[in-house]
Amino acid sequence: MTLEELKQRCENAGFKYAYGQFKKATEPPHLVAISTGTDNFMADNKVYSKDIPIQLDYTYLVKDLAMQNKIEDNILGDIPWNKSDETYLTDEDVWQVSYFFEI
Repeated sequence: MTLEELKQRCENAGFKYAYGQFKKATEPPHLVAISTGTDNFMADNKVYSKDIPIQLDYTYLVKDLAMQNKIEDNILGDIPWNKSDETYLTDEDVWQVSYFFEI
């Protein structure tokens, strides 16, 4: 998967999506992806595989298992991923869960 494919999958599943941040204030629910560094496979001073760790944050106001299932089954269904605990962000009055995977 590429970042462009991730964007397409998120939008096709009906989510508002941005990489990094939205340009204007956007009401939840929405998805925001960020790169969390690199996880390259290297040997003999050469990079053989460039994997990009991605954190996909799902921000929402009301718990909706159907929406989380869309993320897990439709967007991330064919790649290995992990998920954080749900966190309440008091300054923003929203809930957030993060998905971690590589592209």
